[in-house]
Amino acid sequence: MSSFSPSRILAAAAIATGAIALMPSTASAIPIFAYDNLGTTNTGSNGDRFIRFDSASPSTTVVTLGSSLVTNRGMSGLDFAGNGDLFSVSGFNSDGTAFGGTQLFRVNPVNGNATLVGNVPLPAGYSATDLSWNPATNQMQMIAAAGTANPNNLYTLNLATGAPTLVGAITGMPGALDVGLATNSAGQNFLHDIVSDRMWSLAGTAATQMAAVIGADTNFSQGMTINWSGANEWFLGAIGSTPGFFSRVYSINNATGAGTVVPNGNWPTNPNGLPEYETGDLAIAPIPEPGTIALAGGLLASLAMRRRR
Repeated sequence: MSSFSPSRILAAAAIATGAIALMPSTASAIPIFAYDNLGTTNTGSNGDRFIRFDSASPSTTVVTLGSSLVTNRGMSGLDFAGNGDLFSVSGFNSDGTAFGGTQLFRVNPVNGNATLVGNVPLPAGYSATDLSWNPATNQMQMIAAAGTANPNNLYTLNLATGAPTLVGAITGMPGALDVGLATNSAGQNFLHDIVSDRMWSLAGTAATQMAAVIGADTNFSQGMTINWSGANEWFLGAIGSTPGFFSRVYSINNATGAGTVVPNGNWPTNPNGLPEYETGDLAIAPIPEPGTIALAGGLLASLAMRRRR
């Protein structure tokens, strides 16, 4: 049984009363969180916007919750830990500090503000491309890449310090560039390779290509997530440039790896030719345990009584 942090309990309390509209508008909709990594090059963006949308209709439900407040540090990985705490890693760009590589941040899910946890030292040339919580091992995992000539590496992360531990180099997919990592309820890991435009399943660090192509010419920074505390719904934020720049939300078939654009899943394009949103990664909050929701309701009731006094 997972334990939930005080911030998670307060968030559950807000959910229960509607103070924060995190719950889906329909039974099939799942709230998805993401950072928009187009930054100031995109019309109307103030850099690393933190957004939320429903999986059933992204473009009609998207709201901007805030910003990372971390300038020029593209967030390439985002995921909730099992206790409901949200984390992100920077994967590209330098912020001008002495350490210009990958860093781990704790993210406030209410406004997206990111607080540095620590540096994530990686081999020369490697950058983080995605995060994924493994509910079977209760560990945060990270995939890192260094171009197509080097193997992609799988790590676990110490969420208190940011220190990475190498699990191993991914085998079975030479020439790949893995930009997505997601894990289902059984602890099965999946990778998104933008060279083959396919999903791959992992057994340890050995990769096996899934049967179908995703159905999009994917490029650049993007990410995916699996709703492991729900029904293992799998979503990809796909970015590409063929035939023109696009950014879309896909649902992924768990058996084949094929992608289907969800209803209203195409982000609009701005006059500068870039999509309104480029999701560096996607994250779905774990469903609170019944006891957590009850505790949240009790907490709010207690606060209300104190205010009346």
